[in-house]
Amino acid sequence: MATAFDHGHKDLVLAIDYNLYGNRMVTASSDHTLRVWDKEGDAWELMDSWKAHDAEVTDVKWNGPFSGEMLASIGEDGIFKVWEEDPLERPNSHKRFRRMYQLWSPTKVPFMSLDFKDIGADTFVALITRDGYLMICEPVDSDDFRDWQVLTQMYVCPTPPRTDETSFRVSFHHEKLPGWHAIAAGLDRKSLGLAVAAMDKVIVYRTDRERQLYIAAELLGARGLVRDVAWANGAMRGFDVIATASKDGAVRVYELTTPMRSESTPTSSEKDLDSPRTSSEIPRSKEQRRAQSGIGAGLAGSPQPNLTGQGSSGDRSRIKHDVKLVSELHEHEGAVWRVGFSPMGDVLISSGDDGKIRTWKRAFDASNGTAEWIEYSVVGTRPDEEETPYEE
Repeated sequence: MATAFDHGHKDLVLAIDYNLYGNRMVTASSDHTLRVWDKEGDAWELMDSWKAHDAEVTDVKWNGPFSGEMLASIGEDGIFKVWEEDPLERPNSHKRFRRMYQLWSPTKVPFMSLDFKDIGADTFVALITRDGYLMICEPVDSDDFRDWQVLTQMYVCPTPPRTDETSFRVSFHHEKLPGWHAIAAGLDRKSLGLAVAAMDKVIVYRTDRERQLYIAAELLGARGLVRDVAWANGAMRGFDVIATASKDGAVRVYELTTPMRSESTPTSSEKDLDSPRTSSEIPRSKEQRRAQSGIGAGLAGSPQPNLTGQGSSGDRSRIKHDVKLVSELHEHEGAVWRVGFSPMGDVLISSGDDGKIRTWKRAFDASNGTAEWIEYSVVGTRPDEEETPYEE
């Protein structure tokens, strides 16, 4: 059964995130504050709360546990902030989480979404603004999160008019390795994978062996703004699964496969793609350029990200994915706002304007050899609505 508790915010909760183990939660609100909760038995106990921004806090994410208890937030004040827990401060002192770093939006338009990615000891963060300006950053020193550097930055699509409603979200592939089919086809084992919802489509970026960013796939089919995107774990399945939430009322699930190729056979990954408008690299001092990771050094070494299908030296690690829309789910009555996968990637969760939280499971039809996602349960968010699990 679903349980409810008093979150204590004085306004709407706009974002929520759990740590790796699911025993800590952070909530972000229109009241400008963040609140961190620890799970005690079946209840959530408030650890601390503090004013994090001078405007609505629109997104928040945990990072760790390898980097300690650290989280990051963005707000309508146009600032990205990194916070670290100080265990010497007593709980509920409003001082337990201290700001380590902040970055103003270079376009003076607020950030809209953020996500973390860890590869070994290296940490990356992706940020995107409300006008579609994407940034990938990493700490200057992997052991010190007080100083970050911008590795690559660009517009992912033409800048929408100021009068238009916009939607941009980012989601890293969080597993240590890409799918094994992609690795077998030539993709670097430490390649970054980033799905970016850009208005009414999703762009899937990878990094090649030269550590340059390129477009590996585009997910089409939405008939409205894409409100959210989620990349499922499960690299051992041999293909990637990405879900989207759309203003048109649909949840869409895509499978990305990687065709195998021989060394003598040219692939579609060697065909140029139209590159979005990019900016020049932010200048950095010599001290800031020290201690970059392998991926970071490659990304930072290119003034403009090369997003075409072929690397500067004919890098055949620029594999491209075949995309298949496997399910288009219309059970939500109204716009869908959020999607997310379970840690194993076998359960999909969605929520929307109908006030329902719906869960979906992947089902395989042996008769025609196809797979689709079917509704497993529905949870009402109002007290008078009961949970309705799927019945065989």
